[in-house]
Amino acid sequence: MQTSTSTITAKKASITGILLLLFSLILALLPKTALSQEPLRLVIQPIQSEQKTREIFQPLADYMQHITGQPVTLITYPNYISYWSETQKPNSYDIAFDAAHFIDYRDKNMDFTVLAKQPGIISISLIVPEDDLVFDPEELIGKKIATPGPPSIAAVRIDELFENPVRLPTIIEGTDSGHIMSLLLAGEVDAAMLPTPLVSAQMAGDGGISLVLTTDSTPGMAISVSPNVSAEIREKLAKGLIEAEKTPEGKKMLDGTKLNPFEKTSNQEYFGFSELLGEI
Repeated sequence: MQTSTSTITAKKASITGILLLLFSLILALLPKTALSQEPLRLVIQPIQSEQKTREIFQPLADYMQHITGQPVTLITYPNYISYWSETQKPNSYDIAFDAAHFIDYRDKNMDFTVLAKQPGIISISLIVPEDDLVFDPEELIGKKIATPGPPSIAAVRIDELFENPVRLPTIIEGTDSGHIMSLLLAGEVDAAMLPTPLVSAQMAGDGGISLVLTTDSTPGMAISVSPNVSAEIREKLAKGLIEAEKTPEGKKMLDGTKLNPFEKTSNQEYFGFSELLGEI
């Protein structure tokens, strides 16, 4: 009788062990957003300083938290070099809001999915102080041009403009767009390369600059998500972003960030732009 009882106990222990093992395997396979309320990590490319980026985009993080029911942590970087280095690391973030070449790279190499984009297209503008007469980029060879560091789109476009390695300007890497504009207005550099929307805002406001040229355009910045984010959370994010202007919370986010209403997009719209990374 004792032997029979021992056998039953052993069988129960064995079954319990198998069930625990199966449960552990299931947990390991589930997307992390389905397991707990661990924060979703949102990274933003460093157009502005870290402090300014947090001020501008915290409403976006708050809105994402509202529509998903998941905590959202905003992660910023001091420059494009650190942004590029850190965002190539697997599983270091869940959501990204950045430019076309990063989006396509992440699609091809990290299996990210783009959910929603800012409308229209974005170009980069070469500008000089308003009193300087510059009609061709070659007039700036040997002179100082301020730009965000590589691999920003502006840095890519600089390389396209000056392909001869012995006839180059001196590149001054600014910490962010505001810093670069201040260098130009203070006369510390001869020219600057910045996103056209920022240039347009400066010309419509305080002025002080003249346009030399505007480069080819890329699709607007977009939100993309990691394959670790569950299908449920992806659907909530896509729907909430695209329909943001229809809700009070969404309107508050758009007003706070000064973003335009998001629109539908796909990975195909960004196909091929990662090739720009090879030009740096």
